[in-house]
Amino acid sequence: MRVDGGLEQRIHYNRLYDLYAPLLTEKQREAFELHECEDLSLAEMSERLGVTRQAAHDLVLRARDRLGEAENTLGLMKRISLLEARIGELEERLKEATGGEKPCSMR
Repeated sequence: MRVDGGLEQRIHYNRLYDLYAPLLTEKQREAFELHECEDLSLAEMSERLGVTRQAAHDLVLRARDRLGEAENTLGLMKRISLLEARIGELEERLKEATGGEKPCSMR
């Protein structure tokens, strides 16, 4: 899946990270978190990681690649999105069937 746009891309990779972080190496996780979560520059990352700026950049790129590969192979995010859509449809049908009243368990 190709994602365009800075914010949309960040959200996409952060969702993938939430699902697949255990598949990354420790250095990839650390680099990804520093870059995506703490919004550090490559210079700041390289200082914290004790690597060159190029190595920090490569770690983030490899982490993103691995997250994308995991999603392509396992498809968990796609399944979650489909389930969320289906739940929304069922909630709408329930709302229509009950005349807009939510059952006690959904209040």
